[in-house]
Amino acid sequence: MTTFKRPLRVLLAKLGMDTHTVGVTVIGHALREAGMEVIFTGLKQTPEMVCAAAVQEDVDVVGISTLSAGHTRSLPKLARLLREAGAGDKLLVAGGVIPEEDRPILEEAGVDRIFTMGSDTRDIVAYLESWWAQRLAEDAA
Repeated sequence: MTTFKRPLRVLLAKLGMDTHTVGVTVIGHALREAGMEVIFTGLKQTPEMVCAAAVQEDVDVVGISTLSAGHTRSLPKLARLLREAGAGDKLLVAGGVIPEEDRPILEEAGVDRIFTMGSDTRDIVAYLESWWAQRLAEDAA
């Protein structure tokens, strides 16, 4: 019997007025090259828009790229909205310019992992693949 293993589905988004796309584009390409399905919501998204897209697209991971310093408001709100929508099991990760002193606020709110500027895309891919393998193993048990 063959077990079907679907690819990891990742939603990438830019919240607020942040229009810098280089980082999120590089991440999107790396994830696709690793065999993941990537959905990019586009620019100037609200937490409500990202939550709705994550639920509608039935993604496994929500990745937020941020450079605009609104992350201490928008990411906790997104985490709360995902929980309220019954999507609290989705992995929420963030990356970009996030000062070390903001990490506790984001982690307490529900951001599972933070990748700062300069993170190696191979490390991001490895983290997501490890999380996905663990999730599949738990579902099979």
